[in-house]
Amino acid sequence: MAASIEADVYYARRINYLEIEVKLALEQALKAALDELLKGHPEEQTPPVVLNRPKQKEHGDYAANVAMPLARVLKQSPQQIAARILDVVVWPDAVEGADIAGPGFINIRLQQASEAAILKSIIRAGEQYGRVAGADDAQKINLEFVSANPTGPMHVGHGRGAVVGDALANVLSAVGHDVQREYYINDAGAQIGVLANSVWLRMQELQGEAIEFPKGAYPGDYIIQIARQILDSHDYHQLQMMDENARFKQIGQLAIDANMAMIRDDLAAIGINFDLYFSEQGLHSSGSVTELIERLQADGVVYSGILPPPKGKEVSDYKPLKQLLFRTTDFGDDVDRPLAKQDGTATYFAADIAYHYDKHQRGFDRMIDIWGADHGGYVTRVQAAMKALIEKDTQPDVLLVQMVNLTRDGKPVKMSKRAGTFVTLREVVDEVGPDAVRFNFMTRRVESQLDFDLEAAKKQNDENPVYYVQYAHARIAAILRKAAEEGVEITDADDVDVSVLVSHEEQRLIAHLLAYPDALKKSAVRLEAYRVATFVMRLAADFHSFYHKHKVVTEDTRLTAARIVLIRAVAQVLRNALAILGVSAPERM
Repeated sequence: MAASIEADVYYARRINYLEIEVKLALEQALKAALDELLKGHPEEQTPPVVLNRPKQKEHGDYAANVAMPLARVLKQSPQQIAARILDVVVWPDAVEGADIAGPGFINIRLQQASEAAILKSIIRAGEQYGRVAGADDAQKINLEFVSANPTGPMHVGHGRGAVVGDALANVLSAVGHDVQREYYINDAGAQIGVLANSVWLRMQELQGEAIEFPKGAYPGDYIIQIARQILDSHDYHQLQMMDENARFKQIGQLAIDANMAMIRDDLAAIGINFDLYFSEQGLHSSGSVTELIERLQADGVVYSGILPPPKGKEVSDYKPLKQLLFRTTDFGDDVDRPLAKQDGTATYFAADIAYHYDKHQRGFDRMIDIWGADHGGYVTRVQAAMKALIEKDTQPDVLLVQMVNLTRDGKPVKMSKRAGTFVTLREVVDEVGPDAVRFNFMTRRVESQLDFDLEAAKKQNDENPVYYVQYAHARIAAILRKAAEEGVEITDADDVDVSVLVSHEEQRLIAHLLAYPDALKKSAVRLEAYRVATFVMRLAADFHSFYHKHKVVTEDTRLTAARIVLIRAVAQVLRNALAILGVSAPERM
């Protein structure tokens, strides 16, 4: 076991194999050439060497624009400088050649065998390929997502935020960060009173009493279900005799517990678990909110004042109230924000910043929150508050997730009886399966609205993205099974000559596999986990293209062995990327 762990760490640190080693060698070669050209010039005039992957293969495997920043320094055109660089540069053995393109780009071509060597590295590394262990820039990150009010079941919009958050946590962990998944339970405030009243009314109704269900109460069959659960475990008449506040407090907590159990179950159905469920009510009962307000008062950033009327509201209709205000305008907000109401009770905003401050006190280097798009106006005030408290800009980082338009054959889906006002996430998962939900939710940027058609998500054809990707993996598994049945020896990858993989489709697959670690890095840096879904769809497309044009098992045993190594590497990267997305990689479909 210890040897296995050591091997995993070894391969995790060498995940890029060729990508790191060859790229570093190229950078060092170019840096040495620049040092030669710039002898006698100040060191600060040497531009950094940045290598990029050209989008088109005919432009080479890497491109560098180091010549252009030197035009002013050397008083020559970028093309002339690029030519001088090529005259003096000593390339590593992996380079086949280099040429000048456009205004002075240096395009570098690698030996085909050099790139194909990545296949062996992928197979050796297995599930660790693409991952980083012990990254120098590793951070302890608190990732808060979902945080749906515990007043009912999760809707599909909550589900999209849940999938995005979980996939992003996987991406950040893959590149070396220490990530804690956290759910903030909004179990304080007026909505809990509404929940308790809604359940109590249904309890009375179930006892045969005539009730009038108010318009503002929570509808849906789940309220009746909770009412039944409480009646099964508690004496109705005893509850009826209690003080109203005590009764509502007890019923409210029982209803929260029931709803959170339902939410946990719904999340588990799509493979999502949290490291911590953090209670808002716990903040209040511990005194954290009061302590925060007192600290801000001591810091001189709180005052008693009256807010101006909201935009668009007539002054004559506005009833000004003196409140305890936080000078958030001093830290980038557009208006000062109330921390306490006129009666002295803390605002939701006060609890929210106390919660984020608690994250900081728990030692997190970075906070990332995933909220619904309707919370967009709330971002600046929270970041302003945290700037005042911890002197960091844009903390927390906030991703705003747009809603999901749920349709069936292009027509809007009606609300469910279970929730009363929307279609629940669980209903969608039960109909199309967790893989279809998770993958389809990751196919677009979070700031883009998502159209999700239930019938399209069940189709077994190229129009269904999750089927298209999973089928690529299943197809590879079928090829390998058939090869074994036909007596084809699956040779150890290290003993295979992969230099014979020279077709356009093979080279395209190899280049795509090489790009996987970089795709993960970009996803992490930009907090855009959807890039992994985009990557894996393109990889699946490249594989299907290869499959339709080339046989894996041929009469040429050398070529067969190389192609088996190729498709094994493709299958491994498909599995790795799908695991990041929380989607299965079936071997039969």
